[in-house]
Formats: sequence, structure tokens, C-alpha cells
Amino acid sequence: MKKLFLALVMCISALSASAQIDLKSVDVKANLRGDFGIGAGITMGLFDHIDFAPNVNYYFSSGANLLSIDADFHYNIDLGYDLNLYPMAGLVIAHWGASGPVSGTTKLGMNLGCGLDYDLNRNWSLFAEAKYQFLFNAGGADDTFFSLGAKYRF
Repeated sequence: MKKLFLALVMCISALSASAQIDLKSVDVKANLRGDFGIGAGITMGLFDHIDFAPNVNYYFSSGANLLSIDADFHYNIDLGYDLNLYPMAGLVIAHWGASGPVSGTTKLGMNLGCGLDYDLNRNWSLFAEAKYQFLFNAGGADDTFFSLGAKYRF
């Protein structure tokens, strides 16, 4: 898991070092996926209407806690009235940790979803997202989750 996380951090660092990519915002969010979770992420502009949004989410559970690292691409659609709609697709690495001698399991998957962003002012916005995660070879661990959060834009 540490190697996967390090590889993801290195990929994000390499992307952000490119001259064409700019850091647009940082966000924090609360997630609901059967269990409550928290998350944080960044958004980087790639092209005119396309953003790259990596984020980390942690879900609290009575059994095995879940850590997911998502790398989503957003297509931004301006709806007017300070509202933005963004369909999204991307990859996810999900790790279930268990207490005791079992170290947990890690699965790779895909995200598909949609989000709505409301601009409060020049720097702050509120957002809501719904995602479906399909995890490869996870034996029915696919899930839908919802997020509510706030973004600070640069």
C-alpha cells in the first residue's frame, strides 16, 4: 500500500510540475457510503473545460476501515447562476484495513459520477457529488457514495 501511495504522489507531482497545469482549488468533504467518511483533495486545470481532481477519502467502520485514493477527470459545464455541473470518470485504489493480524486488502477500480458546484464568492464554493465505484475482483464491494464539501479556489 505504501508503494502504491508513493507512486500516486509521484505521478501527481510530475503532473503539477508541467507548465500547462495549474492548481485551481483545494477541498474538504464529508462522505456517506453506508459508513461516514472524510476526504480532502485538489483540483488542477488541464484543458479549457477539463480538470484533474485527485483526492483521498477515509471511511470509519466497525469492521474494516476503508481508505480510497481517487484520480478523477471532470468535464465542467457552466449552468449560469453560479452553478457548475461536472460529470466525472477516473480510477480508484481502495484499501480495507482490518484490526488484528490481517493486514487488509487492496483493490483497483473505476469511478463514474457527477457533481454540482455552487460559487459562494470569488474564492469559496460548496459542492455535492455522487459516484459509483466499480472495484475489480472485489466480490460485490462496488458501491455508490455521496459527498458534500467546500472548495477554496486560488
